[in-house]
Amino acid sequence: MKTTLFSFIIFLGTMLFTQNAAAQKADQATFEAFLKQVYTAYQSSNENAMWDFYTDAASEITPDGLLTSGKQNLKAGWEEFMKMVDSRPTFTYKLTSWRLITPVVALVTWDSTADIKIQGQQVGGPSTCVALLHKINGQWKIEFDGMTPVMQMPAGN
Repeated sequence: MKTTLFSFIIFLGTMLFTQNAAAQKADQATFEAFLKQVYTAYQSSNENAMWDFYTDAASEITPDGLLTSGKQNLKAGWEEFMKMVDSRPTFTYKLTSWRLITPVVALVTWDSTADIKIQGQQVGGPSTCVALLHKINGQWKIEFDGMTPVMQMPAGN
């Protein structure tokens, strides 16, 4: 009896672990695909496609430390930014972590490099990014995002 119960517990644990590992792999692919969709929209000339990924109350912290809240304010900031740049920015990105907080809320991080030029000067570069996503009607939407530029720090003693 003890052997049968022990075997059942091991079997159940193995099944749960396997399902959890498969779910995590699927979620990773989901978030990688999400980032691809978002960056494809950013690099296109279809502004509406880009803003479809944000909730109306979305907020962000820009690389210069400015907090902007509300999709309309984010749009206005983007329009001003686009007036300054020489051409539409391009990005590379790689998902670095993700975690489901609830089944409909996720925290994701990724590394990005932005090619942004203003009056011929490169102002983009590498950054670490973070977003809080909210799944609404089956679609992931950005509630909050932020970019932190990666800066070289002096070596310690």
